[in-house]
Amino acid sequence: MPSAGDQPGWAPDPERPGMLRWWNGLGWSDARKAPDALTERARQAATQAVRSSTVAPQQVARAAAARTDVSSARLPTRGRTAATAASNPIGVAAVVLGILGLVIGLYGMLSAIGLIISLQGLVRGRRLAAQGASRTGLVPSLFGLLLSVVGLIRWIPEIVALVQSVAAQVQG
Repeated sequence: MPSAGDQPGWAPDPERPGMLRWWNGLGWSDARKAPDALTERARQAATQAVRSSTVAPQQVARAAAARTDVSSARLPTRGRTAATAASNPIGVAAVVLGILGLVIGLYGMLSAIGLIISLQGLVRGRRLAAQGASRTGLVPSLFGLLLSVVGLIRWIPEIVALVQSVAAQVQG
């Protein structure tokens, strides 16, 4: 008899032996039908396989669990593991923009962009950490955030001076 977790489909009717009833995944529907020859042969083959099998249900459960463990393992991808391949390049971009914002600046515009990219890198890094990745990019993102904030602070006097000179030209 299907359980609540089973997929929808035709299954042996528990109320009428020899008939099939539609299991919708949550409960039995009113739809019933007589099994066709192919369905009946498949049911008989499955029953015979279960009866003649030397494999215990516990062995089947262990094998299924082992397959799940293997499929969730990180498999090599071009010489790197999947976790390594799932690194966070946004964090590296945040560091680069933070350094450029400190050095070149463009009146703090690069630092502001670096700040935004750093925040995006932190969000992606947290998501990767939740998925169990070994390289999340949180450290470069934090470093880029720090550099961007310092870059913004560095350019504040130049921005104030620029605004004052523009205001003086407009007034005079």
